[in-house]
Amino acid sequence: MKFVSKTLPLLVAAMLFAIPAFSQNGNLSGKVVDNSGNPMTGVTISIDRQGINQHFEVKTDNKGTFLHAGLPTGQYRVSVMQNGKPIMVEMATVRFGGDTPVNFDLRTNKAAAGGAVSDEERKKIAEERAKADATKASFEAARLAMTNKNWEEAIRLFKEAAEKDPTQHVIFANLADASSQARKYDDAAAAYAKAIELKPDEAAYYNNLGIVYGNAGKVEEATKNLQKAAELNPTGAGQSYYNLGAVLTNRGRTKEASDAFKKAIELDPNMHNAYYQLGISYFGNPATIPDAIPALEKFMSLANALPAAQKTPQLTADIEAAKQLMDAAKQAAPTGFKSEKAIAEEKAAAEAKAKADASKAKKKN
Repeated sequence: MKFVSKTLPLLVAAMLFAIPAFSQNGNLSGKVVDNSGNPMTGVTISIDRQGINQHFEVKTDNKGTFLHAGLPTGQYRVSVMQNGKPIMVEMATVRFGGDTPVNFDLRTNKAAAGGAVSDEERKKIAEERAKADATKASFEAARLAMTNKNWEEAIRLFKEAAEKDPTQHVIFANLADASSQARKYDDAAAAYAKAIELKPDEAAYYNNLGIVYGNAGKVEEATKNLQKAAELNPTGAGQSYYNLGAVLTNRGRTKEASDAFKKAIELDPNMHNAYYQLGISYFGNPATIPDAIPALEKFMSLANALPAAQKTPQLTADIEAAKQLMDAAKQAAPTGFKSEKAIAEEKAAAEAKAKADASKAKKKN
């Protein structure tokens, strides 16, 4: 026990980690038909993210359909291109983990059918383009400031972008991120709340708001939002509960943290980091320290089975730390620890001995 009490705080201090944010991706798919209702094959679909300088392209197949997967969440201008010019345009919203349909029927498109575009329509298009360009300029400058870790300048420019276009949830989400980096957690929470108001089905925003509340020490609010993230995105629920466990660990609530990590493992049995953090959480109570051993053994088993490309220096350090923690836990165990393998081997040996003894007794008789 003396070894544990002296070395464990140093080990745990070395294991504090940055909580990862969700990747925020979704898909766009659809079909394009011409003025006669026939599929348009091989045409380019131009996909432009609004407020941010990102451009994507995809071509329709022989059925006139298209799919672009892995797009960042946000608003997009989706255009059917012909001779380098858009002949039909639709606005679409890519949602986290979802597939957004965008279909084009040129029979309903005035410009593609040869009709004229009115001066009023041209004026509206020009105004929208100017607004988007101004918003994009402020947003890109803010992103550059983020890259340079100039948080205050990033906050100023994201606010400027939000004033120009207060309908873009992605701007408020980035403002929240910059505010969080500057440790302005109340401002970050307010910005995420605005992003959620604009896009209430975005699980990633609830996830990150929960982390912000956790950093601010508001555990109940953190728990509520991380659980909401899990509800909105069942496939990512394990990560949400893992993040909840991290929040609770950093606030010293190790029992609740272990419950969260167990839930993460239940939802994603191959989440090796959850086993690692579960093992650490058991050290919060002397009575549960022996329970850390199977959790850490499982972590090491999963971690060692990962492809070489995924074995980062941090993972290597975690494996080494897990070994040290297991040694500490074994010394802390009141009667000495036996792994599941050792217990199974002892049981098999006992059964074999019992059979041998029975056989000897039978021969004597």
